[in-house]
Amino acid sequence: METRTFNSAFGELTLFRRPFRPRETLQAWDAADDYLLTHLAELDLPSETRILIVNDSFGSLSTALADYDCNLWADSAISQLCATENAARNGKSAPTFIPATMAPTGKFDLILYRLPKSRSLLNYQLQLLAPLCSAGAQFIGAAMARHIDQNIVAAFASTIAVAKPSLARKKARLIFLDGGIITAVQKSDSKTLDLSEVDLQIINRANVFSRDKLDQGSRILLASLNKLEAPQHMADLGCGNGLLGIVAARQWPTAQVHFFDDSFLAIDSAKQNVSRNLGESNAKFTASDCLYGYTGDPFDLILCNPPFHQDHHVGDQIARQMFRDSFHHLANNGVFCVVGNRHLGYHVLLKKLFGNCETINSDSKFVVLVARKTG
Repeated sequence: METRTFNSAFGELTLFRRPFRPRETLQAWDAADDYLLTHLAELDLPSETRILIVNDSFGSLSTALADYDCNLWADSAISQLCATENAARNGKSAPTFIPATMAPTGKFDLILYRLPKSRSLLNYQLQLLAPLCSAGAQFIGAAMARHIDQNIVAAFASTIAVAKPSLARKKARLIFLDGGIITAVQKSDSKTLDLSEVDLQIINRANVFSRDKLDQGSRILLASLNKLEAPQHMADLGCGNGLLGIVAARQWPTAQVHFFDDSFLAIDSAKQNVSRNLGESNAKFTASDCLYGYTGDPFDLILCNPPFHQDHHVGDQIARQMFRDSFHHLANNGVFCVVGNRHLGYHVLLKKLFGNCETINSDSKFVVLVARKTG
């Protein structure tokens, strides 16, 4: 059933998620958003309240609270787009957006924190929020109860302050700080990996996929590059730390490569890794919802290791959007090369979209597929 109307404590809102699906079964909000807004409505906040909203995935909080001075801090181009689009749908002002690569500054009265799935992003953000809380900002966290465990509580205690979860309401909890704010020197969120098998040193910032090791999907796709034709213009879609595009650029040094990812921290990692491993480069970098808004030249080759989840929801909706966007932005006779788990059935989707699909590599778990845009 398609659900778009959120009856929040701050009024009825029409909200959409990204990627757009005609028969969307997921909401752009959850019970934790509802619980948080209900709690805020009871506080009767002054109209001049300056609010920092963190990790508002689809703009539900920023849209509901648009009558206040709202800033949105997130590591997601989708979050930025949805906050802007949902505000416009409801005749409201979009929040001031701050990418996760920047630290929020100034004085805030209230910090609303939606817990991220990534533990590295949690630690990175809480360290940067601690000084704001020390300066007087009130902190209220929110998450579904199943996502708050002792490890989360311990992370709060070691990074910002002792955390006190509320009683559950509709399987959601709020989180309050209960103790002195930690003022320790911030630790770097970057992690360096020496990948001897591809002769690269890679930097991974917080929230980057497969931050601790080379994932098997990327490994088998890298082993497949020599089966592809040399491109002149290629993209690394869902690039993460940029590994695929960097190895491809070494193999085809005259090709221009464009890196795309939803995560601002991933794009920053890719920039650093290109500089470290390729030196001077004409590479381009874009934080985006798949290839939304891209207006450049079509690509001869698009490499893709797509995510199979969006926040805590497992599904292929982002992969499907990547497939559609890639088809649209490939040159005639251009190639889309994707790796995925065997059971996901990407070959069926690609045959329907491109009219063809070929397996060029596989192991017991992963398959590398190639589809060519023809006609």
